[in-house]
Amino acid sequence: MEQRRVIKTQNKSISDAHVKNGTTPKATRTSPRKGTERTLKLTRLVGEVDRPFLIILTVLICIGSVMVFSASYPSAEAKYGDSFYFARRQLLFVFLGTVSMAIATVVGDYRRLKKISLALFVFALIINAATAVPGIGLERNGARRWLNIGIDFQPSEVLKFALILMCARHISDNTDKMRSFRSGTLPFAFLLGASAITTVLQSHLSCTIILCIIVFALMWMGGTKKRWLFGTVGAGAAGLYIILQNMAHSIRRVNIWLDPFSDLSGAGWQPVQSLYAISAGGFWGLGLGQSNQKHGFLPEPHNDYIFSILCEELGYFGAIMVIGLFALLVWRGYVIAKKAPNMYASLLVMGIMCSLAAHVLLNIAVVTNSIPSTGIGLPFFSYGGTSLMIWMAEMGVVLSVSRYSYLKKG
Repeated sequence: MEQRRVIKTQNKSISDAHVKNGTTPKATRTSPRKGTERTLKLTRLVGEVDRPFLIILTVLICIGSVMVFSASYPSAEAKYGDSFYFARRQLLFVFLGTVSMAIATVVGDYRRLKKISLALFVFALIINAATAVPGIGLERNGARRWLNIGIDFQPSEVLKFALILMCARHISDNTDKMRSFRSGTLPFAFLLGASAITTVLQSHLSCTIILCIIVFALMWMGGTKKRWLFGTVGAGAAGLYIILQNMAHSIRRVNIWLDPFSDLSGAGWQPVQSLYAISAGGFWGLGLGQSNQKHGFLPEPHNDYIFSILCEELGYFGAIMVIGLFALLVWRGYVIAKKAPNMYASLLVMGIMCSLAAHVLLNIAVVTNSIPSTGIGLPFFSYGGTSLMIWMAEMGVVLSVSRYSYLKKG
């Protein structure tokens, strides 16, 4: 008789042999007996990924691509004489991003990421530090956040992902030691400190904040003692305050945030025009393509402030729908993490989804002038090649994990 394999609920682990070979243990139908425990079966329908996650992601990317065209065609026509200039490039980035996502989903193996996490983290630190080198790093608006490699590449996107990998790796390898200061706090302080140094050198305070959020979230889920956790948060907040006080452009942004109408001819122009766009949309919006603020009033409306154009054209209703889609995507990511085959995979997915949620919340907060301007784009919406491709590759990692998810039986 064929041996039946029963996976107990409390033993949430997967056979590496089956995962490595890409095979799936046959689900067994056991008659419920009195006193027997609920079982879990491993489900992977012909190598399929989590369908709800993929559908929600696809809808967001489609809406984002439409909004890039709607928000960019006036400036594209004025600068390049081609109203489809940004839209055409964005579609190319979507195609390349889809390829990277497919590779990460089907060909990639999340366990290999654990093996190369240290090398990738060191590489990310090096390329981020390289932005300070003249001739290699590009300076814009007083910040050096890009590398000149034929295209404008922002290495901080790689650093965020590498930091997630390192934190997930450390927690999964030191589960029983996470309540100690030596294993549960000190390594994270080192990882965050090394990362933050490179982003501060770029005057990239927004990325530094995202890195802090990622590390805090993973420490919380990893089981770090609350006193060490909140002590680290306090030290990080103090460090950010000191950095803020020594960055002239950050101080100015705070002052403009407090009263954007005080400098309408300068730094206050963009947040004020963003608020005008949001208020003009009302509940139902002016209609797709009917925004007024994108016609020379809101600078580069297809980038960080694209959400304000969405609010103007699709109104409060459209904004809530998009926010709801992001919330559903994060929730579905949480479901995938909960059913992940092991702790490392679970933490990897949760780290990616925490980073996504932080980007969305901070971008919307900036657009509505709830916080000072930070230069954070809206994932899948803001125009940009490297950012979109990396985001889609990270979504591919989440989908890869979903291929080995557990489902409760009956």
